[in-house]
Amino acid sequence: MNDIHLIQEIERYLDGEMSAPEREAFDVLRRSDSNIDRQVTEHQLLLQQFRANGQRKELLRKMEAIHAQIPAIAKPATPVVKMRSKRTWLNLAAAACIALLTSLGTIAVMQKAAKNSSTAQYEDVRRVLNNIQRSQNALKSDINIIKKAPINPGTFGGTCFAISRSGYMVTNYHVIAGADSIYIQNNKGEAFKAVSVFEDVSSDLAVLRIADSGFRSASLPYSLKQLPILPGEEVFTMGFPRDEIVYGKGYISAKTGFNGDTLAYQVSIQVDPGNSGAPLLDNNGEVIGIITGKQSSSDGIAFAVKSGHLKRLLDELPKDKFSRKDLKQQNQLNGLNRVEQLKKLEEFVYMVKVYN
Repeated sequence: MNDIHLIQEIERYLDGEMSAPEREAFDVLRRSDSNIDRQVTEHQLLLQQFRANGQRKELLRKMEAIHAQIPAIAKPATPVVKMRSKRTWLNLAAAACIALLTSLGTIAVMQKAAKNSSTAQYEDVRRVLNNIQRSQNALKSDINIIKKAPINPGTFGGTCFAISRSGYMVTNYHVIAGADSIYIQNNKGEAFKAVSVFEDVSSDLAVLRIADSGFRSASLPYSLKQLPILPGEEVFTMGFPRDEIVYGKGYISAKTGFNGDTLAYQVSIQVDPGNSGAPLLDNNGEVIGIITGKQSSSDGIAFAVKSGHLKRLLDELPKDKFSRKDLKQQNQLNGLNRVEQLKKLEEFVYMVKVYN
């Protein structure tokens, strides 16, 4: 496939002009060839920039047209200065006010449309739990604290992972926002009541703590990566888009997140509802980010808050309650093959269930 033909096929793919078999075959090609997948992502971002530029030009054109009407209403028919009646001045003032309100109204409508367009491109990946019964049964049968889980299956779900041995977890703020109660469940089906102890809405992160003060886990096998990683580096994640833990693999596609957010990465990886709050790790098993959402207009484009920002937030927690040394332990995942890395990691990744 030459370059021109590839670009034509990418445009057909993004414009939805491919048949179902063609699109399925192209999806297989994207997954098997990272260079083609990267070209699709870059071409899509280029088209979005073109569309945004066109919208700005259209807004300017409409504003200029409205402003051009204002002097036409207020301008005298001749340059001769003469006294006008009170009613004439009132009419001119009313016309000017109408023109101004029309201009402001147009600007407001265009801004709202632009905001809606931008919001539609970003989608959080928490999971709706209203029709999920299997995990609720596990919660009722395996609960190991005094309080029992609610009878209903829950409202929303996501993923969290341990940041200390004493029951502290990190997830997305949007997963637990408005929660009356929160439960987390490990890969063995054991459930624990949790409470939110720290929330940062701007970065969409929240720190949870298991309510059982006697909870202790094994030493964390991973650490937080301090230095940023570059586009092209392979990454992987584990989360709960289903009732069992799911593995995903991809690569960093941009150093900034949605709309150029410098606190996040853009990642070429498949995420689904339930992956919110999942850890994103590099090949050495170091946590480099936390999955927060995806681009709704395209499959395989996700966003993750950088681990460096998470560390800054954790530094704000009281030192007498949160031990930072747990995240400074030697990385136990480095040098292991992926299967062995996942075996060690899954013990520290939990499903989040929110009731509100």
